[in-house]
Amino acid sequence: MRSIPTEIKTACWELDYAWTTYSQVIFDKSDILIQDTEADLNWHAFLGHSIDMQGFRAAEFAGVDELSKSVDGFRSLKQRGIGVKELGKLWEIKPIRNHLLAGTQGTGIESSYKVLRTEGGEIGGSLVEAFETFPFRKGHKYIRALLQNSSQLKKYNYSFRQWLEQQCYMFGVTSFPPSNFRQIVHVTKSVEDMLCERLQATFFMVGPEMAPYMLCDWQLWLWREERTELFETFKLDSFHAEFVEQVNAKHGLMVPSEKQSFTNWWHGYYPTLPPRLANECIWLYMEDGLFTK
Repeated sequence: MRSIPTEIKTACWELDYAWTTYSQVIFDKSDILIQDTEADLNWHAFLGHSIDMQGFRAAEFAGVDELSKSVDGFRSLKQRGIGVKELGKLWEIKPIRNHLLAGTQGTGIESSYKVLRTEGGEIGGSLVEAFETFPFRKGHKYIRALLQNSSQLKKYNYSFRQWLEQQCYMFGVTSFPPSNFRQIVHVTKSVEDMLCERLQATFFMVGPEMAPYMLCDWQLWLWREERTELFETFKLDSFHAEFVEQVNAKHGLMVPSEKQSFTNWWHGYYPTLPPRLANECIWLYMEDGLFTK
């Protein structure tokens, strides 16, 4: 198993502090890194990360993370036994699919609840209960994403891991998980570049921010276990962008905002460490509001 330094020294003392505060927790905590199993990739990377955005806390809804806001009555998808297969089968029910594709315009989320209850049987009703009691943002598009995206995995036995393996095989990668995600497989594009492109092309609501998020913590576990080489994927989200903006406003142009430039900047200091580690330290630093303290 690889190890990482407990302290770093860059030109940005805020990042150095964030690293000292959070890096060992990230690296050692099993519920942050995603193990290379079908179950972990399905629940954590796929259901927990793919639509974890815009106020919808997908990891908490799925049951990967503990609920961060106390509420009575909520039970996660995992607690209800509603996984990728069950969600995908709901999408196969024509009235549900037609409603989520074309019948939600100008209606409240109750219209989606109604069709799930009337057409989706016990599973549909249980999914509605989960949404109704969930204490964070909810909407038609999150229901659609869970069902439609899960259905895309049907021919892969409802396994996100098998989907990833098939994509890599199509790129000409003969070993799985890939031993080198930076291997160039198409003109100038690496395995991780191509996987991100395929994720965006295949799954609803998965854009340039979510696609790398679905990969990077699985990659980090593989890297820690010495099953893959250095990788560059990380989640360039609003917390990361805000951190860079505040650092540069405070100290002058110091930390690059563009993804590849940030990677190059980071590797100028630590060429053997994945930028995802620094990126996650930044996220926790911002979530804890340390920039304002």
